[in-house]
Amino acid sequence: MFFSLFGRKKTESKKAPIARQPVKPSPEKSATPVASPQASEDSLDFSDYVPPPPSTPLPVQPASVPAPQSPPREAEAAPAAPPLDVSALASSLAAQTVASAPAGSVTTAPAPNIEVSPAANDVAPVIEEAATLFANGQIEQALAWLSNAVRGGELGNSALQAWLMLFDLYQHLGMKVEFEALALEFVMEFERSPPAWIETGERPDPALDTGGIAYFALGGKLTDASAPELEKLRNAAATQPALRVDCGKLEGVDGPGSRLFRETLLSLRDAGKEVLLTGEARLIQFLEEACQPGRVETDGALWALLLDVYRILDFKDKFEEAAVNYAVTFEVSPPSWESQPGAEARGSAVLQPVEVADQALILSGELSGAGETLAKQLQDWAVANKMLIIDMSQATRVDLVTAGLMLNVLSKLQEAGTTIQIRGANELIRALFGVTGLSRVARIIPRK
Repeated sequence: MFFSLFGRKKTESKKAPIARQPVKPSPEKSATPVASPQASEDSLDFSDYVPPPPSTPLPVQPASVPAPQSPPREAEAAPAAPPLDVSALASSLAAQTVASAPAGSVTTAPAPNIEVSPAANDVAPVIEEAATLFANGQIEQALAWLSNAVRGGELGNSALQAWLMLFDLYQHLGMKVEFEALALEFVMEFERSPPAWIETGERPDPALDTGGIAYFALGGKLTDASAPELEKLRNAAATQPALRVDCGKLEGVDGPGSRLFRETLLSLRDAGKEVLLTGEARLIQFLEEACQPGRVETDGALWALLLDVYRILDFKDKFEEAAVNYAVTFEVSPPSWESQPGAEARGSAVLQPVEVADQALILSGELSGAGETLAKQLQDWAVANKMLIIDMSQATRVDLVTAGLMLNVLSKLQEAGTTIQIRGANELIRALFGVTGLSRVARIIPRK
């Protein structure tokens, strides 16, 4: 009885799918033995059992095979096009860089093209702004621009250059603590070694630093209302051998203010004090705008202050040009040039020839308001050497006047076939050379 029940259940489960297939009734036997429904219910005879056709499970397998095959084909086809486009774009940019490079600055090494193109074609506005501010002596403003840009990010391809410029600005201001803190952030941001702090043998006088007891900032418009501030400057000279006057925040100057400021500078000179002008480009701009040839209505005090500023900065060429304009305008004899005491030693550009083997002209210190002396040095070195190499590893700042002079002189030398190379300039000076176009005339080799 037990075996009968077991066999019946198994027979029903096996014959359920067979009942779907049509079976031709036969009175005796069919060509293919097929069990009838009645036999499946009342009999345990398996002699006529036909197993299910093997095609039943097969439809599942074909459906699962194509599914994983189609996505790989799409994935292989999609990335095939972009590499070709990127390669073509890179080749096009490289060709443009080579085609636009001056003949004197082309080198045999292909690597510089990769470094030059991002800086030339995709420079963040903060790079140009900070470089210009620094060149004009507006150090604090340049520091604020770079600090905000580095903290805020979104500098694109100019990110590394902005960080390196901030390092150089900290170095210039002697801000070692800030320099080292930025170095730690630099490692996390770029995963490379940061610049190293350079210990200089001669430490600047801390009294001349921004906020020091010998530091004075002139702000607003220089008028007769500036007398109290200028009086403080005179009083400080009693205890300080040198004074720093920052003109970077001036907003204008008139005749009475020029007269007061000039009297103050003359009293400091007579007392044997050294005056260091920073941000002088802004003061000169206001004075030159007022002192135009033929404009007789301009207060003579503005002309007098302009000529004295040229003397302090040792701008002999500019002094002589302004003196002639002054004489023509007021129909008087031109003022004569008088070198300031210590002006040569304090000069912003220190030109030093080095060993013949190096064949390099060294420019050091702050290069401000350069004139015919620098121009003659550049021309003489170009004549004496096949390649004009300018070593600026000891230069700290270049103002717009000097950069413009260098551009004019070097452009003519480059057109005459001279190969020009400027090496060792800090990032702030390199950025300025990019703004003024010097980088298109000479090959700029960064500081190592």
